Amino acid sequence: MKAPFSIMKRAYLWVSFWAIVLAIALFLFFSNARYSEEFTGWVQITVTGVLNATTVKNDITTYLQSKGYKDTTVAIQLEKNTTKISLKTSVDKDEQVNILSKDIEWFLVQKKYIASTNDVLEQSITWPSVWSYMQKSAKNALIVGVLLMAIYMLFAFAGIRKEISPSILAAVVVATMIFDVGVPSWAYGFWMMIDHTMTINTVFIIAVLTNMGYSINDTIIIFDRIRENIKNKAGQKGTLFGKIFEDSLRQTMRRSFGTVLSLFLVILAMYFLWSGSIREFAFTIGIWVVAGSYSSIFISAPLTYILLGKYRKERKEMLSSTAK
Repeated sequence: MKAPFSIMKRAYLWVSFWAIVLAIALFLFFSNARYSEEFTGWVQITVTGVLNATTVKNDITTYLQSKGYKDTTVAIQLEKNTTKISLKTSVDKDEQVNILSKDIEWFLVQKKYIASTNDVLEQSITWPSVWSYMQKSAKNALIVGVLLMAIYMLFAFAGIRKEISPSILAAVVVATMIFDVGVPSWAYGFWMMIDHTMTINTVFIIAVLTNMGYSINDTIIIFDRIRENIKNKAGQKGTLFGKIFEDSLRQTMRRSFGTVLSLFLVILAMYFLWSGSIREFAFTIGIWVVAGSYSSIFISAPLTYILLGKYRKERKEMLSSTAK
C-alpha cells in the first residue's frame, strides 16, 4: 500500500514554504520593531506634588518636539504625593540624554510645575550605548553559537563523509537555526503591530538566545538516526537516500512530538498563569516550539536531501516507491 504521507517526496515544497515564511517573518519584525527604554535614550524624573497628568504630558511633548527630539514618548504616573515622568526618545549619543534630563528640569521649573530643582526627588537615566552593547553581545552570541554547532557537525558526522558531506549538514544546521530564530521574531513583530505597547526588550533577547540553544536538539537527533541507518545499509544495492531519510524521520517523530508536547504544556501554563515579562518570554518560547518542530521534521532532512543532489536523481523512484 502507498505511504499515507511522504515528507521526502515533497522536499521542495517544505523548503519553499520555509523560505516564504522566513521572508515574511523578517519583514514583519523589522517593519514593526520598537525598542524599549532599555535600548533607547530614556529619562525618568520623580518630582514632589501630584501634577495634572494630561497637561504635563502635552506640554512636555510639545516642548521636546520644538527642541528637535524625535520619536518621543511621554508617560506620566501619579502616586500619593509625587509624579513620575518617563521620557523615551531616539538619540544617538549618551551626552544627548544628559542634555535632555537638564532640559526637562529647566522646563518644569519655568512652567512652575515645580518650584526649583530641589523638588526633583529622583532621576534615572538610560543611555543609548546600553543598546549598542546589548546588540553587539547578542550578535556575538548568535555568531559564536552557529559556528560552534557547524564545527561540531563537521567532526561528529565525519564517519559518513563518503555518503554525506559534513559541511552540508553544518549548512543545514545553520539554516534551521535561522528559521527557528526568525519565526519567533515574526510572532513578536506581529504582536508589536497589533499592540503598540509591546517593544523589543531584554526578555526578547534572552528568549531568542534560549531558542537557539534548544532549536538544534531535534535536528541533531534526526541526523544521528540518519547516520545510523546509512551505516546499517552501507553496501546494499538499490537503497534510496530518500527512503533512508524518510525512515529516520518517522523513527524519531514520535519522540520529537512527545518532547514538544510536554514542553508546550509548561509554556501554556506560564503564559496564562503569569503576566509581564514571564508572559512575553513564554509567548516567544511557545512560538519557537512550533517553529522548532517544523524545522526539525520538514526542513533538516528535506534540505539535506536537496543539497546532496539526490532528490532529482531519485525523484521517479521515490514517487513510485511503496511502503510495506
